[in-house]
Amino acid sequence: MAESGVAAADVTVVAAESDPAGGYAAAKELLAGERRPTAVFCFNDRIAMGAYRAAAELGLRIPEDVSIVGFDNQEYVADGLFPGLTTVELPHFDMGVWAAEQLFHHIDGASGDAASARLRGPVVRRDSVAPPPTAPRTTALR
Repeated sequence: MAESGVAAADVTVVAAESDPAGGYAAAKELLAGERRPTAVFCFNDRIAMGAYRAAAELGLRIPEDVSIVGFDNQEYVADGLFPGLTTVELPHFDMGVWAAEQLFHHIDGASGDAASARLRGPVVRRDSVAPPPTAPRTTALR
């Protein structure tokens, strides 16, 4: 966020259950608040489903009033929402390659803690994102 020029004071992180009900409850509270965010980035697409429901109940339009982004590009969820959910797709093939490499290192007797890696997931652009209607305030539901 800092690299994009968004001030830390304009970012809120909220913990929620990793399902539509958790996304709904967290988003309903945030979107009904005095400092309503202009965008919500959800930990997964199922949380985003709940955020869509909360926005609709509050009379907010996606993406005109609030942008919503998911994570994992879950089949039948991201492309089944209206408008279609912009999301980050998990790089399943690359994740499998990395896991196999870790297994081979373990079999070969490599010692130490398990390695970690950052794998890039492509952004799947759909219709849930638009420029902010006001000064940006972003919220993450995780």
